Amino acid sequence: MNRTLLLGLLVVFCMSLYAQQPQSDINWTEVVLSPPEVEKAKAEDARSGLVPRFAIPIQQSIYTEDHGTWIATDKGYSWHCALYAPGAKALIITTSELPLIPGAVLTVKDERGRIVESIAYRDLRGKAFFTLGPVAGERCFLQYDTPGTPVGFSFNRIYYAFDQDYRPDLEAAGRSRGLGFDASLPCNVNVACVNDADIHLVAKSAVRIMCVFQEGISWCTGALVNNTKQDKIPYILSAFHCQYGYTPLYQFWAYHFRYEGTTCTNPTEEPSFLKVSGSQLRAKWADSDFLLLEMDESPPEAWESHYAGWNRTDNYTPSLAFMVHHPSADIKKVSVDSQAITIWQTPVNWSNGIKTPALHHYRVYLDLGTSEPGSSGAPFFDPQGKIIGQLNGGAASCTSNALWYGRFHRSWTGGGTSATRLRDWLDPDNTGVSTLNGLQNIKTTVDLAGSIVTPVGFPVPNVEVTLTGPGGVSTTVTDVDGHYLFSQVPVGEEYSISASRDGDDAFGVSIGDIILLNKYIVGINALPTPYASIAGDVNNSGSISVGDIGILRKLLLDLIKSFSNVPSWVFFTNTSLPPYDSAWSIPYLDEANSQLNFIAVKYGDVNHSAKP
Repeated sequence: MNRTLLLGLLVVFCMSLYAQQPQSDINWTEVVLSPPEVEKAKAEDARSGLVPRFAIPIQQSIYTEDHGTWIATDKGYSWHCALYAPGAKALIITTSELPLIPGAVLTVKDERGRIVESIAYRDLRGKAFFTLGPVAGERCFLQYDTPGTPVGFSFNRIYYAFDQDYRPDLEAAGRSRGLGFDASLPCNVNVACVNDADIHLVAKSAVRIMCVFQEGISWCTGALVNNTKQDKIPYILSAFHCQYGYTPLYQFWAYHFRYEGTTCTNPTEEPSFLKVSGSQLRAKWADSDFLLLEMDESPPEAWESHYAGWNRTDNYTPSLAFMVHHPSADIKKVSVDSQAITIWQTPVNWSNGIKTPALHHYRVYLDLGTSEPGSSGAPFFDPQGKIIGQLNGGAASCTSNALWYGRFHRSWTGGGTSATRLRDWLDPDNTGVSTLNGLQNIKTTVDLAGSIVTPVGFPVPNVEVTLTGPGGVSTTVTDVDGHYLFSQVPVGEEYSISASRDGDDAFGVSIGDIILLNKYIVGINALPTPYASIAGDVNNSGSISVGDIGILRKLLLDLIKSFSNVPSWVFFTNTSLPPYDSAWSIPYLDEANSQLNFIAVKYGDVNHSAKP
């Protein structure tokens, strides 16, 4: 589903790298990247007061014409390239021109050979801007497979990730503060620790944001926010200072959903997350420190995200409020102020040079949890789970917390224009409402469907189609038009779909098929389709031979009743190429799909004349 892409001197793999290759049968060509000036960047961040970067760019792009290796395969062509950046904690790569076509896929692997991301044609959805990573470690492996010919494209930027600051406890445990997982202070509290269904619901609006700039990458937090039309436009509310002082590349910003633990205890292994890549700026304003972005696509309903409601009432100071955030880019945490918050009466001077006016912020003293870099922009909720502000900053630790949150009320009218206020985007019809409830984005089941036809388009009825998932196995049969349907399939799980039909092996077999095979064997004619070579291999030897012709003759003469080494029919997904995929694989079901089609090949029917 998810959506994204990872990012020169060519050298042949040294022996140490061969030992780490993700696939031993691939001759990976390596590009050695010169590490950037990390210490200089850290010093700049310490002086500037800007949101600290955890990654900075390497001054090199990757081009498929100049780097890596193209290899001819039985499916088309495959491009392989390994990136090596000595000392990197991780690599993040962007691309804006991924040339995906049906059947093509880009795969990114880490140095242990694990797939980090895989982008296929279905993931484009009208765009080709992707941010891939972080890929932990000094090396990552890029592989682009296409049924077409070699094509030129590039990976625009490569970012080199490093530890943001020194934490001996993390270093001793082999962890990186910059990469997030398990890096926050121990007083932070997992959302799962809170026994409150309403908090759990609104926490589904919070997202971790990977903010991509020309100058590097930083972490912030934001929230998916509702609007009065309740049409699920994917607006993200965060903080102005998350991008201040940098040159933001909003089209590459990445939004991480459901990056969280499932229990009160921190997980021992990093949990997965769901990601949307790309966004557009809608509005921003420094005085109340708000930033409003619109993601390039909405999170699928299967993600069960929540579009948070809001309260823009003036002089509103609830007696309890809480924040959901990603401190140090760690898994989702909650912080609580159980006392009455106040509206700050004087201006605030910030270390980045911004001075925010009086009455534009809440002053908050947390009783539970804390905040850290990465928490910036986090939604601040009232007891009803409505956003009343977002985190700007302050002084925070495990022993004391004094924070400022930009007030939603002030952000509503902002600087008086659509580019500097929330009103135009969150109340597009100018209803004037002061409060809005949240909207749960949930769909528990979807339909999966497709058609099954022969290589020349004849529909195939009476095919048994099997859906395999965590709930077991379900079967259905295609109708007279070759259609099948699985209704109300639970989302959020992994599935596969396969097809089978057996019996009546002589169906479709004729003297014409034997003539075709004879001409093919002696080199007079080619077979009519790639599928014909499968149909003719009735002895399952892997190639066409006189042995196959002998079996077909016996079948036509009624000397044998059926094939011994193959079934009557074999089925392949309609987007696959040799060697063909025999089943649809759905790693995470998040939306309905009616195009899970199959090509049905009748063994022995080399000319595809059968009309089932």
